[in-house]
Amino acid sequence: MDVTPRPDTDELVEELRRRVAERREAGVYPAGLEEDLDAHFRRVAAHRRGNDLSALRASLDALDARSGFSAERIPLDASVPGGRQVHQLVSRAVARQTQGILQQVQEFADAVRDTLARVADVLEDADGHVHTDLIGQLDALWERLAGWERGPVESGAALADLRRRVEVLEGAEETRRFRAPYTPEAFASAFRGSREERKLRQRDLASRFTGQSPVLDVGSGRGEFLELLGELGVDARGVELDRALVDDCRRRGLDVDHGDGLLHLASRPDGSLGGIALIEVLEHLSPGQVVDLLAVAQPKLRHGGVLVIEAGNPLALAGYVDAFHLDPSRRTPLHPAYLRFLLTESGWHGVEIEWRSLPTDGDLLEADEAGDGVAAANTRRLNELLFGPRDYALVALR
Repeated sequence: MDVTPRPDTDELVEELRRRVAERREAGVYPAGLEEDLDAHFRRVAAHRRGNDLSALRASLDALDARSGFSAERIPLDASVPGGRQVHQLVSRAVARQTQGILQQVQEFADAVRDTLARVADVLEDADGHVHTDLIGQLDALWERLAGWERGPVESGAALADLRRRVEVLEGAEETRRFRAPYTPEAFASAFRGSREERKLRQRDLASRFTGQSPVLDVGSGRGEFLELLGELGVDARGVELDRALVDDCRRRGLDVDHGDGLLHLASRPDGSLGGIALIEVLEHLSPGQVVDLLAVAQPKLRHGGVLVIEAGNPLALAGYVDAFHLDPSRRTPLHPAYLRFLLTESGWHGVEIEWRSLPTDGDLLEADEAGDGVAAANTRRLNELLFGPRDYALVALR
């Protein structure tokens, strides 16, 4: 037996009123919310029509008044002489049969009256008796239409629903996020070379930002590119999502913010930057994020500002299979032709591609130039397909 105490309705109502008052004082509810909701529900209710059953009720009352059947109410008058006496004699003779017929008629009439009364009740309360599933769907439809009629949704309830949806999306994204059992520093040291090796390879890219202060290095990683910019006298700072890398850069005196590069760029004033560096960043983003990042970046540069992108070259199959798939955090291989097209279509100017990390002779298949010319040509084509430049850079102007 359930002994759970019933909640005090009055206390619940008071608690609800108190919370509403607190939220109203805190400014959670936008101005005009109550009026907006009243108008909204009036619109919904306007589509629900009642039924005028006054005539039906009057007919039912009249039927009740005439519902009694009795043998005494059967007339015995006659226009012929002696007719009344004949009728009386006949009625006494068939009184039992007459009473049986009247009883059946009475039962039928009672059933008709009860059925009509139920029909009237149903018509008065259609929601509770007739096609409740259909009525519920119609109400939901009218409510949605009323919401569209109101125009832009700015109510506290709508904002709460949007917040809930964002939380669901964030939770789904969190489950997909890669969590490595190793540090980024350990991975970079094992597969990307030392800081000095990286700086030697990227010094020419850093020189593109000479005279373009300030520069933002998005996804600054271990900070090698920031160090190069500092050595060239360029005022630069970085933004990095990995907290461990941020802490390491700060210990070495580099100016690095912890956060998402897209959000960080979006918070910057338009025209506040002279350069933006995206060094081995775009491959870690989804196709949609790549588009968003480049769109957000453009207005943040002043006129003549420089964008420099470096990415792995998916056209060199050996490097693609080796370098790209070696890093599990990489998501999107970017064809250089697509990226140049995307930049041009987005309004960037002077877009140029630079091939980088060219193969050495030791990487290539040997072609017998003195032998069969066809075989040598095929070897050269195979070298281009397999052992092309490992990386490429795109440089674009605002």
